Amino acid sequence: MADLVYRTSEQPRSARDWMLYTLQWLVTMVYAVVWGYAIVGVGLGLSGAKMITYISAVVLTIGLSTLLQAWLGHRMAMVSGPNVIPSLAIIAAFTAGGESYALQSFTAQALAGIVIVILVYAGAVRYIRLVWSPLVLGSMIIMIGLTVAGVGLSEMTNAGFGIGFFIALALALAGSALAIHGTGVWATLPPFFVIILGYVIFLALGQVDMQFVRQAPLLSVPSLFPYGLAWPPTDLIVIMVIVNLMAAANFYGNLHGYAEVVGERVQEGEEHHGFTIFGLVETVLPGLLGTPATVAYGENLGIVQLTRVAARAFVIVAAAIFVVLAFIGPFGALMAAMPKEVAGAVLLGFASPVIGIGASILNTAPAFQRREQTLVGLAIFLSLGLHLLPEELWRQAPRLVEIIFNNPVISVIIFVLIFEKIIFRLPATERAVPLQTAIPKVEE
Repeated sequence: MADLVYRTSEQPRSARDWMLYTLQWLVTMVYAVVWGYAIVGVGLGLSGAKMITYISAVVLTIGLSTLLQAWLGHRMAMVSGPNVIPSLAIIAAFTAGGESYALQSFTAQALAGIVIVILVYAGAVRYIRLVWSPLVLGSMIIMIGLTVAGVGLSEMTNAGFGIGFFIALALALAGSALAIHGTGVWATLPPFFVIILGYVIFLALGQVDMQFVRQAPLLSVPSLFPYGLAWPPTDLIVIMVIVNLMAAANFYGNLHGYAEVVGERVQEGEEHHGFTIFGLVETVLPGLLGTPATVAYGENLGIVQLTRVAARAFVIVAAAIFVVLAFIGPFGALMAAMPKEVAGAVLLGFASPVIGIGASILNTAPAFQRREQTLVGLAIFLSLGLHLLPEELWRQAPRLVEIIFNNPVISVIIFVLIFEKIIFRLPATERAVPLQTAIPKVEE
């Protein structure tokens, strides 16, 4: 983008810009909290003090991972938040093996992060470059949008098709209107708008437990191994290694896609530091704190395109503020008291543009003709169809198979890779264009 207001390493030029664009990133990080709350927090049935502690840990991991990546890792203005890939795997583990089995997936996730760091130092990133293509990235993002839409609608209808559902739907539509018609930073504020207005409405309806917020301790300190020190089952460790390797590929695609948008090149050292922090701070640490792994969100591309602001100074300050908020008990309690309808409205508002972004990425492929359209459509059809199968049917399959192929984000990556690279592989004479055309090549 040649018309950026702030490039990556530029410093803010006014107090107004400091306040405005720091607020933008704070809002984005609050939105990331909704991911951790609505998918894993609600999915595991956490409530009361457990939910407060969990949300505080989510806020802390969002702040730390964003801060360290922007400062010492990939050094881009990108917010990191709970990753949908391991989040869905944790919920799948809950469905497959019950609460105790699912809670052990956090320790398994921490072990998986160590494996990722070892693979990074062994040079495994080069293999991601070889197989990661616009077809894989676009299909994955579309599937994330479809999956999140399902979660959002489930939250919106938790009390049926009553007044809460229609309020949530109105909030989602109003947020979408702001995203479409807003300009500059205002177009990035729909999550903030939906959350604030949603709280006001549901407070008026008496559906937000403010007594719960008032009784929260002033300080809330996340604890290590909140669900115990038991060694996780071997199959769960294998699953979380596979899941977080997929998340590492997600990180690669989001990072290089963002770099292309802001006209930067990801240097080899920065990529290496980014993957190291991804393994240790975004995967191991959340596992130790009992939260899903984080990743630099693909939505950062949309934010920088709207605001034309790519300076990492703003996101570093916002992330530092978020780390402090992690220890403020009432803030965690307020997030924990969020009405499910509000969380659902935020997720639904997010899902719609994400599906569009995925379709746009597919069009950046060197070719998107009958072959590409067919294999992508088949992969999405299979992944979503498998995910929608009755749970009773999945229980007849091995647990490893269930958790991987009942996770549509993982399965769509696997299917696209198999179809693109093996079953529908182009003849050598037709593979003249590099697979990484849409992603800048890392300097060696």
